[in-house]
Amino acid sequence: MTENSVLLTDFDKFLLGEGTHERSYEKLGAHLAELDGTPGVHFAVWAPNAERISIIGEFNDWSEQSDPMASSDSGVWTRFVPGIGEYTVYKYRVYAK
Repeated sequence: MTENSVLLTDFDKFLLGEGTHERSYEKLGAHLAELDGTPGVHFAVWAPNAERISIIGEFNDWSEQSDPMASSDSGVWTRFVPGIGEYTVYKYRVYAK
């Protein structure tokens, strides 16, 4: 399983991009997940006009370079962060174009 496919299929990204996904709350935000047997959290945010986005928190010393998100053509940014779990404090650092 690749990182970007943890929770989002290409069809999900298409529907989110056009604004017609009826269960976007299941896809966007932070969700406990497992990638290749490693537990962590899958993050997804829709920000079509962002230049870049990072996930920051105590788990990476609030570093903007540690956990950059990957973007897709639909404007959805994703990242799987291993080793963190429920109740982890985080923020999205969004850089505008």
